[in-house]
Amino acid sequence: MPTADPQPPPELNIREQIARIDNLLMDTQKKQREFHLSVWQVVAVMLGGAAAIFAAGAGIVKLIIG
Repeated sequence: MPTADPQPPPELNIREQIARIDNLLMDTQKKQREFHLSVWQVVAVMLGGAAAIFAAGAGIVKLIIG
């Protein structure tokens, strides 16, 4: 039965690891900010669309009734 020699753990450079973690945190925060902005853009477009549909409906009702 052959035994596998375990590979030695990679050398840990603490400064490199901290830099990588900092970069990941910054990227995550940036994406969260972009997501929040995009949600507000969608809400604004939906409100504008709803207002346009309401105005069109009111115009049609005015033509029929008025």
